[in-house]
Amino acid sequence: MNKTLSVRMYTPPSGHMREIKMSNIHEKEIDFFVNNDIVVSIEETDIGVILYACPKSDDSEESEVIFFAGKKPCQESMEELRQLCETKFLV
Repeated sequence: MNKTLSVRMYTPPSGHMREIKMSNIHEKEIDFFVNNDIVVSIEETDIGVILYACPKSDDSEESEVIFFAGKKPCQESMEELRQLCETKFLV
């Protein structure tokens, strides 16, 4: 069975939030977010997708990593988000 990552998905127009399971992600990224207790959120906008990540222990805006994925493939976007999180949270 493929691993999945629980992600908060925000959709327009009102920003309705629902939890989804993403499976089109490399296992390395799933393991990183799960093992480091990092919450991942996705927001759909008119200009593309925006990814957010923050530790479960601190969900303030100051602790968020924000990545504008635009129209990039999911796997590539999640890899870049992981790299940004490594830089910010694992220093």
